[in-house]
This record gives sequence, C-alpha cells and structure tokens, in this order.
Amino acid sequence: MKKRIGIIGFGEMGKRHAKEINEATGGLVELAGVYEPHDLNYRKGCEWIEAEPKRYDSLPKMIAKAKLDGIIIASPNTFHLDNLNALEGREFTILIEKPLDVDVDKISAIARFAAKYKGGIIVDHVMRYAPIVRRAKQIIDDGLLGKVCSFHFIQRHAGGALFHTFRRSLKGGGGQMLEKATHDLDVMLFLTNATPRRVASIGKQQVYGGNKPNNLHCTHCAEKIYCISATHAGKDENADIKDVSTNNDLCPFAREVDVFDNETSLIELDNNIFGTYSHCYFTETKYSREYEIIGSKGTMTISFSGNPDGKLMYFPRGKSGEIQEYKFNYSGKIHYFGGKYIGLHFYDVMCGREKPFSTVNQAFVAEMLACAAMEAQKKKTFVNVEDIIPGDLKKTYNSIYATSGAIAQ
Repeated sequence: MKKRIGIIGFGEMGKRHAKEINEATGGLVELAGVYEPHDLNYRKGCEWIEAEPKRYDSLPKMIAKAKLDGIIIASPNTFHLDNLNALEGREFTILIEKPLDVDVDKISAIARFAAKYKGGIIVDHVMRYAPIVRRAKQIIDDGLLGKVCSFHFIQRHAGGALFHTFRRSLKGGGGQMLEKATHDLDVMLFLTNATPRRVASIGKQQVYGGNKPNNLHCTHCAEKIYCISATHAGKDENADIKDVSTNNDLCPFAREVDVFDNETSLIELDNNIFGTYSHCYFTETKYSREYEIIGSKGTMTISFSGNPDGKLMYFPRGKSGEIQEYKFNYSGKIHYFGGKYIGLHFYDVMCGREKPFSTVNQAFVAEMLACAAMEAQKKKTFVNVEDIIPGDLKKTYNSIYATSGAIAQ
C-alpha cells in the first residue's frame, strides 16, 4: 500500500525523516507536501533528499489539499503543540519529534490532546528502535540480569553543536534535559519498566552563554578564525553522516543562551531501582553515550560510540567465563540505525498493521522526569516527580509502566 505524508518543518529533522522513511519502505511512502516557512530550509532540504516536494505556504492548505495519510511534526520544539492543535478532529497517523514541547504546561496539553485523538501518534524516541537497545531489552526480559538494581547513563559531546541552534535557549528548545536527555531517559524507562519517583540534580552554565548579540552567526563573526566553538572548526560530531542544517551556526556565546551545558541527576524509580544520568557539551573526547545497568545476577554495559560502532556486553555475576559480547555496525546512520525501524513502524501504523510503539504517554513520563530534574536544580533538593504533574494526569503518569505503584521505600 502506498501512503502519502506531509512534513511540518523541513529543516534538520524533517528532511532526515523524509529520506529515512523513503529508503526504509522502498518508496512506498510518498512525500506529498511540506510546510516550511523558510526558503533556505526548503531549498537545502530538497537538495539533501534529491527531490522537490510540493511546498505549501500554510499548514491548513497542506492539510486540505495534499490528501495525506500521515503527518510528521518536525518543527522547532516550541511549536509542537500549536501544530498538533491544527490537526484536531483529523485521523492522520502522526509522528512527532521529541520532546513533546518545552514546558510542563504545553507537554501536559499534548498528553490531553493524545487521549482524545482518533489517529495513532508516534513519538520519535528513535533509540527504542535501535537494534542495540532492543537486544539490551531482550537480555533484561530474559532474566539474565536478575532484578534490575541500578543504572548509570552518561553522554559526552564535543563542539557544543546544540548550542548553535534554537536549542540554546529555554524558550526555543526547553533545555537539554528535555531536548537531548529524554532520548536516554526514555531508554532508561523502557529497559527498567519502572516509573520515576524522585530526582535530585545539579546543572550549570560553565562554557556557553555570554554577551554576544543574539543574531550573530559564526559565518559573520570576526572571531571565527580563533574560536574553537565556531562551526567551521571541524568539531561536527556527525561529520561522517550526510547532513545539512541551515541554522546551525548561531553564536553559542550570545545573550539569550540560558540552558545548562553540564548536568548530573540522581534518579529513583519504582521497585527500589536508582541511578544517575549525566551529560556535558564541552568535553574534548569523542562524542559518546555509555550505559551501565546493574542487576542482582549480572551487569550489562552499552557503548554506543565504540570502535567503529556500538558494543553491548553482559557480565554474569560470578561467571567470568560466560561473558557475552554483541557488536553493532551503524556507520553513517544517525540514532544507531533506529531511524530505519521507526520509519517502517510509521508506515505500518498508517497501514493499520501496528499500534504506536513509542507513545505520547511514555514520552510524557520521561519528560516529566526531565522537568522535575530542572525543578530540582532550582530548589537544590530532591523533587517528587508526581508533585509537578497536573492533577488530571497523575493517573496517566502512574499507569504507563508495569511496576507503577510499587513505590520505593
């Protein structure tokens, strides 16, 4: 079955989705239209996918004229709720970028929208779909770790790429705990199958931010030759991946930069599970994600950026001769080859063969944890996640993961 989709936002993520879904389905998904207000984004997106989809000058026109089966919302985070509201009463299958939006109120509004929407909504928590994560989930589900006890997740970034985009401000992106960490927090909850209860967190602006004009771009900066954070400086963490972004050279030292570049959280989940999450955006090591999950019968480590790609290892407790190792090759693919599988899933949901695997409610839980971590940074103490959740959504929050209700003592 051929399906027709439209894309809202044809910049960094919109054109990626267009290409990945086309390749994953062998052309069974036709890009019937895009709504992209910026000429440069549209031209560069067309160049990247080597096609010129019809461009609409408004979202209502695309909805009315393009005869769509599905829509991808790939606009900047702060416009997600507005774009969803324009789809009220429709039944398109929707793939929405994460995070759902930029603050508790707007994220909660999306959770309410999803509860009433008749079509399927998939959240682009693409790491759930990556083969390396699915293998990790199978190891846990098979009982090889025994009872999951604790976890340690870490990200390291060089070059501060996210601080060159709209993500450098809370207003535009919501902060890196929402924008970037929710990939990892969602995987954490997917693997542990437990609900977050409380979090303590420390976050600082230690490198980025400053007094430069908000409209300053690296391209036009007199200091670009000397600035180690300028986008020309060869620090692109995805240099081996064919990619474009027309808005990736905003100065990371501008006045509006107000998101933290170094954060660490201590997290407690249901069922006596606890652990840490940390990320830093100015390390001079190779970009990396490293996970460790410790169980009563063994430990599992996941190195997402190994040599050359990913490696998962299982260490059974007291049985050093039975260590298991799995290697994963995803050179040239973003999100650890998860994009192909979420593209196929999006197609299958449009065809009515599957229900959404990464849901709005699951994203809501991860993002409430992220928002609670940011609240804990302000209060300098533990924050109970449930305390920041609107009353009408507390039941939803507590119903998503299997161990919900088994509050850690």
